[in-house]
Amino acid sequence: MAGVGGYNGWRWIFIIEGIGTIAIALLARPLIVDWPETSKFLTTEERQLLLRRLEEDVSDVRMDRFDKAARRRTFGDWKIYLGILMYIGITNTGYSTAYFTPTILRQLGWTSIRAQVMSIPIYIVAATISLLSAYISDKLRHRFSFILLGLLISTTGYIVLLAQTTVSTAGRYVAIYLIMSGGYIAQPIILVWLANNMGGHYKRSVNAAMQIGFGNLGGIVASNIYITDQRPRYLVGYGTSVALLGVTALAAVGLFLGLRAENRKRDRGGRDERLALPVEEVDNLGDSHPRFRFVY
Repeated sequence: MAGVGGYNGWRWIFIIEGIGTIAIALLARPLIVDWPETSKFLTTEERQLLLRRLEEDVSDVRMDRFDKAARRRTFGDWKIYLGILMYIGITNTGYSTAYFTPTILRQLGWTSIRAQVMSIPIYIVAATISLLSAYISDKLRHRFSFILLGLLISTTGYIVLLAQTTVSTAGRYVAIYLIMSGGYIAQPIILVWLANNMGGHYKRSVNAAMQIGFGNLGGIVASNIYITDQRPRYLVGYGTSVALLGVTALAAVGLFLGLRAENRKRDRGGRDERLALPVEEVDNLGDSHPRFRFVY
């Protein structure tokens, strides 16, 4: 479509994809259900079963009102800010591969369409590993170790690229698999781990918005660290990406230690004084409720 309407072909890719996204959004709006109570595709019995399961799942950890006390507990929650740090670090890796992958593919002698085709297996492998790790993580009901595993795999890939003068071009291509696969393991589990530890739908919503919104600053970092003059070594780019993965690891360790300490404190009754608050506030504590236990 190059030249159609006076636009280059690459512009038409964005236009067509954008129109498709808007069309799907318009069609999806009336189909997405706001609340289980208003779902029309469920029978009365199915709706009651779902509501009962949701009630059992949240138990005492409700946050049905976003009043002043709830806002204070939400925006003052240290877990959310560690989650943002984790997401900035891992999101940088997600964006970074778009900048250095073409360079490595050209070094292999592939250009244009051939290079695009050879990037497909990277995403297939990464997506497969992501789904597998997510399944195992859910089965084990554990998140922390999977995040560290993903960070370790990605870091290994970056180290290979930092030492690329002693590594074959094929080895650099394998490094892309490591970086992408590690990122695809860690990134979704980082999102899920924090959501698992947010009590009440209001707090989960705010957490998701803040973590993804501010966390995508990692993409801005990625767009500025792969300096053209440094191609193909990209010492600043690879070095910064490794450092950000280190930030993610430190934030994950901090979250793990904090959650474990908080659980132990609650097991000893160290937060039971909150039960003396007014009843309406106790019923709206979310994950601040003494009976809530964090997962890691």
